[in-house]
This record gives sequence, C-alpha cells and structure tokens, in this order.
Amino acid sequence: MDNSRKVTPVRIEVLARITIQPGLHDLGRYVKTAQSEDFLLELMEPAYPKCLDELKEYFSHYSASAPEGLVRALHGPYIDITVHTADREIREASRRRVERSLAWARHIGAPYLILHINHLPMINEAGYDRQWLSGWLDFLGRQGFGDVTVVMENMWDRTPDLMLRLVEEFGSPRLRLCLDVAHWNVSGKVSPDQWLSAAGRYTAYVQYGDNHGDHDADPALGRGTVDFAEVDRVLRAETPTADVMIGVGIDNGDRLGASLAFLRDCGLHPFPAATGGER
Repeated sequence: MDNSRKVTPVRIEVLARITIQPGLHDLGRYVKTAQSEDFLLELMEPAYPKCLDELKEYFSHYSASAPEGLVRALHGPYIDITVHTADREIREASRRRVERSLAWARHIGAPYLILHINHLPMINEAGYDRQWLSGWLDFLGRQGFGDVTVVMENMWDRTPDLMLRLVEEFGSPRLRLCLDVAHWNVSGKVSPDQWLSAAGRYTAYVQYGDNHGDHDADPALGRGTVDFAEVDRVLRAETPTADVMIGVGIDNGDRLGASLAFLRDCGLHPFPAATGGER
C-alpha cells in the first residue's frame, strides 16, 4: 500500500511595503504612524541642496530620534544633477553628490536609493540621448552598490523607453525603476497600462502622488485627476510586489491621513481590494 502523499507547493505572497516621507521637524509623528501601521520610511530631505553639505548632521539627528530598521528608501539628489553631461566640471560635481548619497544609503542600510533620470525630452537630438545613456552607464559602472538597489524615477519622461533601455543595457539587479504616478500624470504620453506593460518587470518602487495634470503638486490622494482605479488595476497586474510610497509632501498637515483613508476606503493597491460596490 502506497502511503505517500502528493505535496502541493505553497505559494508565498511577497507583499508590497508602504513607505511615507518624514520631515525631521515632525519625525516623531511619522515614526509613530510607521510603527502602528507597519509602514517604513522614505527619507526625502537628503535630496535637497540645503542638506547635501550637511548629510552627516542630518543622519545624526535622524538616528537620535528614530529606531533602526525603518528606512526603506533614501532619495538621492536631483536638483541640477546631471551625471551624464559632457561638461566635465558639472559632471564631476553631480557625480560626487550622488556617490555620497549612495554611500549613506549603504551606511544606514537603506535597500533603495532613488535617483531622477533628469533627461530633458525637449532636447530632441539623437546625440543627446546617446550622451545621456552612455553617461549613466559609465557612472553606474563605477559604483559599489553593496546591498543597495538604485531605482531610477521618471520626471519629465513621456514614455519609459529610455530608462528601460538603461536598465536593460546595465544588466544588473542593482538597477531598477521607480514609477512616480504624479510625474506621469503631468508628463506621460502613454497610459499606465502601456507604461507598466513595458517596464513593470523592472519596476521595484512606485510613488503615489496626485495633481491636475498641469504641474507637480502635493494634494491628498484622490483630490486631483490621477485615475487611481486604473493605476490600481495595472499595478496589481504588472508589478504587485513593488513598494508604494504615499507622496503628499513633508509639510502635509492632515493630507497623509486623508490619503491613507482614500486608499483603504477605495481598496486600492497595496491595500486589500474593495469587495462590493464601486471604487
């Protein structure tokens, strides 16, 4: 008699983590929210020029007020940063800024460093695109990532094509993509479905934001024109394990609470899908 049993493999779901952006001036509130909700933090302030010469002081203040292990992502510098430029002095200054942020991401144990691709789509020249691609490939090829994954965030990008080409040519799991929904709503020229059908397999991080499609802004989610029901559908289909940042600005008043209520009440990714009724 055969007493053996057929064992069915158990499928383990890897759940997306939710991150929020704290400000040092109000860090205690964010830490309390993160701990009570099982959220993590994306540190945005170290991306700002006023912080870039004082990163040691910033992280000293942060670590004195927050427990270890809460940082999921560190946002790298992006204002006036062009690591790809042909201008040697500007290129080297930009690269130093980014390299310091990468070193700090390694130091604090942040799994992700977020960088803007800073490609200017209004420069419609093939030579510019080649310079951008070769400049980023050269820069990234010189870095020691450690345990950090760099995620490239869209800004003025109309499609994901160029950033997708960068990830594929670099050919390392240490380089992935970040979809900023608010930036897409202003500059994107393809649907979320088209964007993530192409880039979803490389998209490790998603930033939620809302606006009215005319300029970047930080209203509570659901107060602008982003079609979050469509975003929800596409994310669940194309990149369900990507972490999601709730982006409503650092000085957000009650916009963070309102945004979380909107996502929960509508059953939007990564919260459980709504059952019954319409989103």
